[in-house]
Amino acid sequence: MQDSILHVVSRYVIPVMQIYGLYIIFHGHESPGGGFAGGMVLGVGLVLYSLVFGLREGQKRLPSDLAMVGGVVLILTIFAELIIGHVFEIGIGLIVALTVLALFSALVEEV
Repeated sequence: MQDSILHVVSRYVIPVMQIYGLYIIFHGHESPGGGFAGGMVLGVGLVLYSLVFGLREGQKRLPSDLAMVGGVVLILTIFAELIIGHVFEIGIGLIVALTVLALFSALVEEV
């Protein structure tokens, strides 16, 4: 897309979405939300970036091994939850966000 208004607005909206998604993840144990809801907000922010700036640009922004890092973070948070006794949902949020982006990428590449 070559809409300059969309580019400018999305440059301000996407970082706010990402910060809000992280807020939902980190404060999910105190309010409704958590890893899944925060991961969806993060994933939708990544999808919005890919829609506005192009799929190739969106894929260049994320490292190719980020899914592996998300899986490792998920495993580490599970062990930390078992050892410490607190709930950490950042791993779930990363996995959900990456799944949303992967589904979007697969659907766009099919068309």
